[in-house]
Amino acid sequence: MTPLKIETIQDKLFRINQNVTFIEDILRSPNEDILKDVARYNGLEHMLQLSIQAILDIGAHILAEEFQENPANYQDIIAALGKHGVIEQAFATEQVEMAKFRNKLIHDYDAVDTKKVLLYARTAPDIFRTFGKAFADFIAKK
Repeated sequence: MTPLKIETIQDKLFRINQNVTFIEDILRSPNEDILKDVARYNGLEHMLQLSIQAILDIGAHILAEEFQENPANYQDIIAALGKHGVIEQAFATEQVEMAKFRNKLIHDYDAVDTKKVLLYARTAPDIFRTFGKAFADFIAKK
């Protein structure tokens, strides 16, 4: 077991915060305008993907170093974070689908429903902030 890499976690949290700012800037426009602007829409998708990946990376690191657990897939990372109290259990249960959404963006990108992306994007900043706060609170205890 190695100690948590606090600086790495903080760097990823900083990047998530930057991504949230970018996402919120895009979301100031109506959905129709976002969909018409391919670069902005693609940027939105990419920021969602990067933010989810950063959350999963932080979660996997915490689980490995603090709980000696190596989940088999991304959904299991979210579930295990809830099981170990890093995030609230109810929130973990709600967010397990986030990992599947990440996989859809990366592996099934040509079949992504743009309306679902926009719907998720409108809730994502609060979700990402909740993860960020939980991770920051967890490392503050260390």
